[in-house]
Amino acid sequence: MTPADSKDISSRATMALIGGVVGFAMWMLIDVVPDVLTNPHVFVTVTAAVAGFSGVLLGIVGPAPLRRAVPGALGLAIPAALALGWASLRHETLQGFGDDGLALLAWAVILFVGTPFMAVRLIHPDLWRNYGELFDFSWSVVVRYSAAWLFAGVFWGILLLSNALFEIVAITIIEDLLDIDPVPHVLTGAVLGLALTVVYEMREYLSPFMVLRLMRILVPVMVVVVGVFALALPFRDMNNLFGGLSPSATLLVVAIGSITLVSVAVDRSDDRAVALRFMRLATEALAILLVVLAGLTVYAIWLRVDQHGWTPERLAAAIAAGIVSTYAVVYALAVARRGGWMQHVRDANVWVAMGVIGVAFLWLTPVLNPERIATNSQVARYLDGRVSADDAAVWEMAHDWGRAGQVGLARLAALEGEEHADIRKAIDLAGQTDRRHVFQRRSGDKAREIKVADLLANLTVVGSAAEMTADALSILPDFRLDDWGQVCARASDPGCVVVIGDFGGAEGAEGILFLPRRGVHYDAIQLRFEEDRLIAGAFLRNQSRDGVAEITADDVARIKAGDFEIAPSSRKSLWLDDLEISPDN
Repeated sequence: MTPADSKDISSRATMALIGGVVGFAMWMLIDVVPDVLTNPHVFVTVTAAVAGFSGVLLGIVGPAPLRRAVPGALGLAIPAALALGWASLRHETLQGFGDDGLALLAWAVILFVGTPFMAVRLIHPDLWRNYGELFDFSWSVVVRYSAAWLFAGVFWGILLLSNALFEIVAITIIEDLLDIDPVPHVLTGAVLGLALTVVYEMREYLSPFMVLRLMRILVPVMVVVVGVFALALPFRDMNNLFGGLSPSATLLVVAIGSITLVSVAVDRSDDRAVALRFMRLATEALAILLVVLAGLTVYAIWLRVDQHGWTPERLAAAIAAGIVSTYAVVYALAVARRGGWMQHVRDANVWVAMGVIGVAFLWLTPVLNPERIATNSQVARYLDGRVSADDAAVWEMAHDWGRAGQVGLARLAALEGEEHADIRKAIDLAGQTDRRHVFQRRSGDKAREIKVADLLANLTVVGSAAEMTADALSILPDFRLDDWGQVCARASDPGCVVVIGDFGGAEGAEGILFLPRRGVHYDAIQLRFEEDRLIAGAFLRNQSRDGVAEITADDVARIKAGDFEIAPSSRKSLWLDDLEISPDN
């Protein structure tokens, strides 16, 4: 065995071990840490630190020696994790923060864009801003990770097929091994680490060169597509161009794709850039056409913000449009200057990439708090009369925009006067459900208000806490409103009767609804009140006879007249002679 072979085996074993440790750490984060770290903000910070460190470390070990890669990965992952943990303070719960995909995206951008800078600094400390080194590492790590994950997928396919083959002869060793909790994670990490180091060893054979050459072929295609789009613009009414679903996302994706293709075409240096005059002209044309895409993106986002105000998503889109516009202007100016324009593009890519990292960090700090900006915008739009209560972003403030949203709701809820009754009602409805479609249906369904009012008018309420409000009934699902409303509207005397009182069970009042059904008989239905909201429960039985309560219209007439008592058995029940009914059975 040659020294080179020994070195390869040693590096592969080291990377497999590192990958296995990373896999074990991922298992700990998923299955163990959530039970130990109950504080959501600490959990987010620790998880981001471990996950970020693992991803960066596996990406830079190989090109950089392990003794440098570890502090380098920590130097990038720890600040990013602290920033993400800081951002998590905008939400009270882990679930609320988990739904905030934009903060996680900003964290990922810091790691993704920052890794090449960190790696090059570790390998060549004086060249950390050298575009050629950054370009080569960025694309090589993409190829390495892609190939490694492909290998990991093939490994699992073979492992599962092997297990299926062993099961035929009643050998369960693979299945038993995989049933041990951390093993699948450790195996995946070890295989991934091994694959990454093997791909790095074969970097002369498996390089990004082929991928980049293939991508260059797309430059003329993109020029034709964007050119036809630009030529068609004068024949469209600009007022109607953005009238439907916002096309800003499409424009952003096309613009980012165009930026990538221009960068691929200019490559790391002039001697490796596109050489054919046709391809150079196509690259120049695409760089200039970027101005059109960027301008339309900014215009589309401006229209949405002007019409509907800021949201975190629109703010993120506006920032992305600003970055794309920076690329577009710099590229166009570089082409206009002619001499050495490709080098100007390369220099601009470095500075804009560093700017992207800075903006991503700001997104995670109070300097650029998207939830606060969105809340202030939406509250101001309502107060200025630019948006009605029906169209205000009440549900988003209640469920998506964290602490800032709650502050905005408190400002709106404090508004007094009949003119603000609708916004107070919308806030109330938003607090009743965490499902947007339910809120939208209820807040926009005027017929539902009529159903609630009709049902309330057809209910007779008796008892020690004889009070029923429309707000209490408003939380009932549609099927109960329809069913009870129809039954009570056509019921003859004594009609629908509700007994509300202190039955000594749940906190607050409980009750029983007597609903006419078959012939002269009534059903007894459990009711309870949670924060003045009515919750309907089960059909009740006769406690003293251990059967379904056989209640007649005459019984309900007596209850309606007050001829009953609430008295204890094992707990308080409604007594009508020897008929005992409890709302807790």
